[in-house]
Amino acid sequence: MDRPWQIRMVVDPIGERAYGLALEPVAQSLSSFENAPGGPWQVDAIFAAGTAREDVEALLAEASSSIGRQPPAFVASDVPDMDWVAENQRSFPPLSIGRFHVRGSHVEGPSPAGAWPIELDAGIAFGSGEHATTRGCLLAIEAAARRRVPRRALDLGCGSAILAIGLARAGTPSVLASDIDADSVRVAAENIRINAVSRQVRACVSDGFARLPRRRGFDFAVANILARPLVRLAPRLARCLVPGGRLVLSGLLASQEVEVRAAYRGQRLAFAGRRAIMGWHTLEFVRRG
Repeated sequence: MDRPWQIRMVVDPIGERAYGLALEPVAQSLSSFENAPGGPWQVDAIFAAGTAREDVEALLAEASSSIGRQPPAFVASDVPDMDWVAENQRSFPPLSIGRFHVRGSHVEGPSPAGAWPIELDAGIAFGSGEHATTRGCLLAIEAAARRRVPRRALDLGCGSAILAIGLARAGTPSVLASDIDADSVRVAAENIRINAVSRQVRACVSDGFARLPRRRGFDFAVANILARPLVRLAPRLARCLVPGGRLVLSGLLASQEVEVRAAYRGQRLAFAGRRAIMGWHTLEFVRRG
């Protein structure tokens, strides 16, 4: 297409996450919202002029195959002329999540007294604080810091690095943030710089644990990805923790908890509770000695 264009589709909750992750590398803007609690999600994506419809369809088909779905139906149209910068800013107001105050660069003035500020703009990397899975993980980080501030943490599948930055804000001196997508890691590195936590947080490209510079010895690990990779990574995530270390998992629906917990049973992990937000579950485990 010779001008910016957009698609809109209505999908189930699993599709919302899978298609969002698939489109992040090529979409200029990506948003989703739940039409009703527990109901379908509307996903909107905007693409630059020159982005081929065939490329978008191929990404959706690949994501559909990974979750056992048929490619979703969508409506495509040209993008109307408007101030998209201002529109994006209006759609991304500051968020208070426990002690965390997540805000875009357009927000003026200081964060509330005593808050842990995180500055990032909604972009191609997943994690702006709006999704229930991100909120669940940030609340788990805050709770962990109240018990004992983690000393060495892993954020596997970091996206925008919002959780890694959150760990640094909570006082963790060493955080390793990784993602399979190089563009996400580039965005993560920029967000780490903007938030002035480069001494605490390091971002790298890695497919799971394959290219991590450090693979064990963490006293806190968080993985906000999808249920299938969480199941596949269960042995490695359990082994990366020291005795007493805490593991936070998210990116799964309530209906997927049984499957995910079954994968972590027998991994020397004790189930420590869940956070349920808008049909999404965040699970916590503690590594036994």
